[in-house]
Amino acid sequence: MTPQLKIGLALGSGAAKGWAHIGVINALHDMGIDVDIVAGCSVGALVGAAYASGRLPVMEAWVRSFSYWDVLRLMDFSWQRGGLLRGEKVFNAVSQLLKIDDFAQCQRKFGTVTTNLSTGRELWLTKGDINQALRASCSMPGLLAPVWFNGYWLVDGAVVNPVPVSLTRALGADVVIAVDLHHDAHLVQQDLLSVQADPANLKDTKEVNWRDKIRQKLSRPLAQHNSQTPTAMEIMSTSIQVLENRLKRYRMAGDPPDVIVQPYCPQISTLDFHRAEEAIEAGRLAVEKQRDQLLPLVKNNQF
Repeated sequence: MTPQLKIGLALGSGAAKGWAHIGVINALHDMGIDVDIVAGCSVGALVGAAYASGRLPVMEAWVRSFSYWDVLRLMDFSWQRGGLLRGEKVFNAVSQLLKIDDFAQCQRKFGTVTTNLSTGRELWLTKGDINQALRASCSMPGLLAPVWFNGYWLVDGAVVNPVPVSLTRALGADVVIAVDLHHDAHLVQQDLLSVQADPANLKDTKEVNWRDKIRQKLSRPLAQHNSQTPTAMEIMSTSIQVLENRLKRYRMAGDPPDVIVQPYCPQISTLDFHRAEEAIEAGRLAVEKQRDQLLPLVKNNQF
């Protein structure tokens, strides 16, 4: 009797676009594809942990309920802890949502990738404190404070391995489905570094409260022409995305996935976490586009 192949899912980084992973997973489930192994990087680690622990429906309901102000309330700003945000609020909320503390409690084999800031090497976390691992994998340099772990500072896994195909295979996957959120990076860069000259951006500063200022700086509208110098946040996030996209291409050229799913949602900026509905739908549509490649995985998990 031919043994069943183990199907692995590699969920890539992508900030707010990461909710597209939910749409991908739901669509795979609807097709009858049973995933055995999950590996995630950054926001892919968050969604992957919810899936591996059986809490994805709860996470989906949570993120679909976000308004812009709900997202802003989760941002605990700080200038003294190695990042713009401390991250306490959002990761405490995630911990309560997952209701598990250890990788061993997951229903599916699961791992995350993070970056050792001291050595510059990637570190795979597959056992122990899952909440600490998720926080480390999501710690985008400059935005979220790094995580102290076993004598080292850890930051976002996207710095070294944006789409963790290699980790998925190392965990035992025979077939890897990779979800790439950076294939439209050139449009993301345009989104972050271009500002349309509309009245909303030309208000008298006396009439704009601090929340409006934050909103304008963190989420600018898509436009075709530069009309304003980009902020430090925009420069940082865009530069990281450029590097991630180039690194992703290099890594996947050397270790290609068996199937690649690429949700298309260039309208969603780095911190647009309140646009979950759009991202989730983009994930579902991306699976439909790859339906022919995915169908062989449906019956008895045979490739």
